[in-house]
Amino acid sequence: MQQELTIGLDVGGTKMAFVVADRDGNICEETTIPTISDNHYEITLDRIAYQINQYVSRFENIKGIGIGVPGPVDSKNGIALNAVNLLWKNIPISEGIQQRLTQPLPIYVENDVNVGAIGEQLFGAAKGKSNYVYLAIGTGLGGAVMLDNKIMRGTSYSEMEIGHVSVDPNGRLCTCGLHGCVEMSISGKGFVSNAVQHYAEFPESQIPEDTITTHEIIKCARTGDPLAQFVIDEAATVLGIACSWCITLFNPSQIILGGGLIHATYDLIQDKMMNEIQQRAYDQNREATSITLSKLTDAALGASALVWYHKQDEQRL
Repeated sequence: MQQELTIGLDVGGTKMAFVVADRDGNICEETTIPTISDNHYEITLDRIAYQINQYVSRFENIKGIGIGVPGPVDSKNGIALNAVNLLWKNIPISEGIQQRLTQPLPIYVENDVNVGAIGEQLFGAAKGKSNYVYLAIGTGLGGAVMLDNKIMRGTSYSEMEIGHVSVDPNGRLCTCGLHGCVEMSISGKGFVSNAVQHYAEFPESQIPEDTITTHEIIKCARTGDPLAQFVIDEAATVLGIACSWCITLFNPSQIILGGGLIHATYDLIQDKMMNEIQQRAYDQNREATSITLSKLTDAALGASALVWYHKQDEQRL
């Protein structure tokens, strides 16, 4: 029987990553091209379709295309509603690419955090799981919830914006306009803003004042730097609070922590985070939930899983 393949695309602010992969997550080919975010979206769609058509001409039995984009997405209609870094607002991605293909294929578009959650179920840490929470911790913080094998959907396509729940209304101003959001403690920009705010309180800190970066904070935390440790401790506390909300509200079997920042700092954060969860989460739910790091490292491969996920979802209807 001929191998079934899908195409996955992760659209980021600086690059677009493509893969051709099989049902088991084996990558047959991958390509990366620059995004050129100031291009008109029609030009970007031209470039995407060109690469997809190259794959279609060379690989047989491609069953569909999965695309992950940042920001809220109307997944039913394949519309990117507000991908700020790409200057995309209400862009009909699915329709636009379909019109450019040399042969028709199903196209599925999802928010990139939902893509991460779905990819973990097929190819990563959530294999065999039907109820779990996925938190993506990097430059910002996003979340997704899988309930009974279905991604939770919101009314305005902005579900699980856990990074923008305010834990301190008098805290640092977030880009969303609120103060003291979760993201302002546990994310790359949260690390930096916290260190900048409290720099004067730690004159013995070895973090260079003119280069306060996430990398410097993590590096200095490993040498016992007091400011870096202050930043890490706050991040661990707030992440523990956020996980406690998820445990109590969704009763998941698992919380998966993904993203470059958490992989780089988990050994520094884990103990304090787990202590917060122990104190704050509803006992019965907490005991049923494991906390694990993500396993899927290729966002484009996660996007390829959208085809299988949506086909299964369609079969259940």
